[in-house]
Amino acid sequence: MNHHHLMTQTTIEPIIVGILIFFIGYFLLAARRWVRQYTQERLLRRAKSVKHLKRLSWEAFEALCMIVFQKQGWKVLGNKKKGADGGVDLWMKRRMRRAIVQCKRYNDAMVTVKVIREMYGLMHEYDVHEVYIVTSSRFTKECYRFAKDKPIVLIDGEKLIGMIRKYR
Repeated sequence: MNHHHLMTQTTIEPIIVGILIFFIGYFLLAARRWVRQYTQERLLRRAKSVKHLKRLSWEAFEALCMIVFQKQGWKVLGNKKKGADGGVDLWMKRRMRRAIVQCKRYNDAMVTVKVIREMYGLMHEYDVHEVYIVTSSRFTKECYRFAKDKPIVLIDGEKLIGMIRKYR
């Protein structure tokens, strides 16, 4: 019996198995990335009007906001906590700046100044540089008055659609 042949076979098999596992893992990661990218592109393509935005679930609306901010160069983290999020839906970082985002998917109700004030308070509490509030609807006049000269960016449905068109 040739021991050399047996030895070679038993050392090659684990190497082949290792190579196979590596390629399967690589393929699965690539497939996952492709599915995520396809889903994001599909969400961007479908959001053609404010009416479309209002038809989205709150999860899809939040995902859409996340995509738009990523396209602007932000590193965006969704909120990992389920349930009460303390008002923050997205945490963002770009260069040395940090920001928080609240996404409000409303059908007809307008975002009130109460929401803006709460987010301004959270901006100081979490020590971030700016606040973004995004809605499928609109903001009251008081919101714009309160946000003036503060690091608060208000993005209503029409403005969001304009941003989406740029990245479609």
